[in-house]
Amino acid sequence: MARIDRSSLVAAALGGGVAVLASWQPLGAAGAALAGTLVAFALYLGLSRRTRARRRVLERPFPDEWRTLLERRVVYYRELDERERGRFRQEVACFLAEQTITGPRGAPLDDELRLLCASAAVMLVFGRPGFRYPVLRDIVVYAAAFDEEDFQVSREGDFEGQVHTQGPILLSAEALREGFEDAYDGRNVALHEFAHVLDYEKGESDGVPIFMPAPIVEEWRELTLREMERASTGRSVLDDYAAESEAELFAVATEAFFERPRGLRRRHPELYALLRQTYQQDPAAKRFKTRKRAE
Repeated sequence: MARIDRSSLVAAALGGGVAVLASWQPLGAAGAALAGTLVAFALYLGLSRRTRARRRVLERPFPDEWRTLLERRVVYYRELDERERGRFRQEVACFLAEQTITGPRGAPLDDELRLLCASAAVMLVFGRPGFRYPVLRDIVVYAAAFDEEDFQVSREGDFEGQVHTQGPILLSAEALREGFEDAYDGRNVALHEFAHVLDYEKGESDGVPIFMPAPIVEEWRELTLREMERASTGRSVLDDYAAESEAELFAVATEAFFERPRGLRRRHPELYALLRQTYQQDPAAKRFKTRKRAE
């Protein structure tokens, strides 16, 4: 997830070249220098491959139909200023170019569903430019809720979204659309599941996302336990599912942070403050010009 800038790439490449130079001294100064240069160049190409690919994506114009869909379906995008909208579109374009988003068994998806997936993912990291989702998980969108055992869509399906440790991200198309139809109800399955992805990036799901600042982690852990107890007794603005585990508390709180930020800030000021530091965003401070109703 960490940002890799050009200076880091150069340093890594030079380090590799120096290592080869030192080990190939018997070839003579000229041979060792050439070998070191070749290795450094190969390392640079490997480390910069994703950066160069993103540059090619950004050179292409953002499709007008995608822009229209963002304006029509994503309230978060509409609330951004013009400069921020431009960066949001860039992040969405890169996410769509890098990630595999399909229906079951690789079936194609329409642009709307793919854009909603990308928008949710970008929303979570928009306050941290330079962070990138690893290209390790497929995103599979089912038509509706699905069973856990055989992942078949059914009326009795229990799951609208699911993420395993290193497995795919599974979403219901119905729930995905519903999450963006009402941007103020505190429920968005895509935000919830991508929050789990950020949590899993450390190798375990403990409710502490990969980029949470180290100085607040212990405070967050202590607060999480109190907030789980509060959710279990119905004294929380969070859905009671937040009481299931530390990981679910983080995911449910993330939904509320982006969709009910003022209510969360008012009723849970400590929780809101730590999420604000984590996401480097302050959604409660926005004017919400397109808001449908008060929280």
